Order: sequence, then structure tokens, then C-alpha cells
Amino acid sequence: MTYSVLICDDELEQAEEWVQEVKKVAPLDTYEFREPPSNKDVRDAVKELLHRRKSSREGELIDRRNCLFDGVDVLVIDHDLIQIDENEAQHTGENIARLARTFAGCSVAVVLNQFHGMDFDLSLRGHPGSHADLNIDGGRLAIPGLWRSPPWDGYRPWNWQTISQAVETQRARENLVMGDLDRPIVEAFGMEIGDALRLSDTAFGCIAPDAEDFQALQNQTFRRFLSTTQDGRDAKELLQLDQAAAVRFIAARIGKWLERELLGPQDVLLDVPHMLQRFPFLLGERVSDVDAWNETIHNKDLLETDLVPNLWFGPGECLSRPAVWHRRLEVSNVIREGRNSFDYSTVPNLVFLEDRSVFVPIWEAKEFRAGFHNSYDRRFVRPVEGIRYRPQRRFAFG
Repeated sequence: MTYSVLICDDELEQAEEWVQEVKKVAPLDTYEFREPPSNKDVRDAVKELLHRRKSSREGELIDRRNCLFDGVDVLVIDHDLIQIDENEAQHTGENIARLARTFAGCSVAVVLNQFHGMDFDLSLRGHPGSHADLNIDGGRLAIPGLWRSPPWDGYRPWNWQTISQAVETQRARENLVMGDLDRPIVEAFGMEIGDALRLSDTAFGCIAPDAEDFQALQNQTFRRFLSTTQDGRDAKELLQLDQAAAVRFIAARIGKWLERELLGPQDVLLDVPHMLQRFPFLLGERVSDVDAWNETIHNKDLLETDLVPNLWFGPGECLSRPAVWHRRLEVSNVIREGRNSFDYSTVPNLVFLEDRSVFVPIWEAKEFRAGFHNSYDRRFVRPVEGIRYRPQRRFAFG
């Protein structure tokens, strides 16, 4: 499958330069790069998106005209303000990304240069309020690990998805939501009450801001989520006029919740490398083999987890990477027996690098504290020259 990519900047030469740089690292049988548009083309396209939004808000059937963003799988846009309409109203790349997803069907939005002075966020919290799937500096757009499947070398944050995978993940979420808007969210993702008890207050409030207990959380459906989320104004009316657009909005916001609030802290959901660090015996006889640790990052089938029922998060295609329900792993008698009988002297002293997506000996790493305020904030990087790690104070907590 080929994914269409549109890169926009108010300086056309800059957009053309980005396209050429990305083409050097991206598999051209996977991505189709469209010609960067002029400022006029972008302004005309955004005016059409605003027209569609206005029609939606007024409860009118949307009279669609041609739009630059229609049919684009991946929109990459600079955050700088762009003057759009006859009143010289200005719109940021963030605003345009949101409009393009909701009203033109773009699957993935990458916003460049919105948060200056930082490449790697040592809090690991990212920007959950942003409507972009990824916020990065324009100078990092051509990093191979953003466009190519593993193995990777050099700087490649673990919480990134490759662009092609991000498109498929968003589409999987849309299919899940579209399948039943009145399905409870926790049911759709297989969350049990024991799993939910580990939710942070932020995670609980993001998905059900009015809920006060797990019963209320259980009743929160995709449709009701749209009516309670603070930024769902554009999508509410679309449920009647353009359900697919509303579904795209819901799926994207639910995706932020899954990635940033459930998976990021590594307390409700636990992905493969962090599971290995806590339960190394799951590698079996290969536990002393450093190569096995790094192979397993990208192949969960190498783990000995078959005896624990309902362990893996499902539907897995709705998450950026395989993960297990942490509580179910901890309470499993099989896991407890394995942990008690295991000879930990065979485990190499390895840590996982969040900025390079690889295991290395601990003496090659630098410790920092993430910003989830839980027991699993101790993380590691090996700083890459030229990459800005912020806030630096988090190294002092290591």
C-alpha cells in the first residue's frame, strides 16, 4: 500500500527542501509525496475546510468543493501562522491539522516547529492536548526511524510510530468506533475494573470527565465521550451530517488517551521492553543474550506469555505497539512462580533507551525521571549530539 504525503509551509522553498530530504530516507514504494502547494493553494484549501465547518455548525448538509487536503493520508504542516480569509484571520498548523482530519479525512497530522527548543521531551508526556499525532522540529522530519521499519540506528524515540503504521493505527481506531458508537469505551478495549483502578486521575478524567467511579466510567460510550470532551464542538453536529468525520475526531482523541495516559506511564499497560526489564525470565533460556532482548522488542512472540489468559491488550491494532495489562501479569500465579524460581544472576545489566529504542548496558546510559509521578518514572537515554533534551532538570532526578 502507498500512502500520500503532503508537506506544507508558508515558505515554498522550505517545503520543497523537506520533501527532498525525506525522500532520501523514506521507502518510495511506501510513500507518494505530493508537490508542495503554494500559499494561495493552502489558503484556498483552508477556506474550504472552514466552509465545511461552518455548514456543520449550522446544521446544514455540507456542499463539498475541491480541497487540497482531500485524499491526503499524511499532512505535514509548519505551525507558523497563515493568513487565510478575507478578514485576514490567522490559523496555525495545529488548527489546520485538526480541520484537515475532521473535514478532509487526513489520517495522520504532523505539525512542525510548534514547541521550540525541545527535541526529546524528558517528561515523556508529549503534548496530549495537541491535535497533531506528532509535534517535531522541522529539522528532525527526515530521521529514518520516522519513515522506515526497524531496525533503527541513532536517534529514534520509542514512543514514535513510523508514519505508515500511524496511518493504519488511526484507521483501525476509526473502524472500531464506527462499528458501534454506543459501545462503552472500556469494553471496546477490554479493560476490567482491576485494570481501571490503576488509572491516574488525569487518565480517568480525560476519558470520562464527569465520572466519579468505575461504574460511571463503564457507561462512557464513544458517542457520550464526544459530548463530554472539551474540544468536541465541531464533531458533535457531524454525528448527524457526516458520521465518518465525527468518528475520525473521536478516534484521534481516544488515540491520544491510549498512547499518552494508558501506555506512556507503564502502569496500566506495559509494553515489551519495559516488561522485559521487570520480568526478564519471560525470555526463557535466552535471557543472557543481549541480542535476544533487542530482537524481542519487535517480536513479542519470543516471550513466554502463553500461559497467562487475556494478557495482551486487544484490539492490538489500535495501539502503537504491543502491550499487556500490567495487573494481570502481576497477579498471575504462573508469573509469580516464574519470578520466585528464576536465577536473576543470569540477567545482563541492561536498560532500555527511550531515545534510541534499544537495550544497552547500564553504564552506557544516562538516567532521568519521567513526568508520570508513579513508580516507573525511572527511565534512560543515551543523548545524541545535536538533539535537545528538555527539561534538563529531569536528569538531576535520576
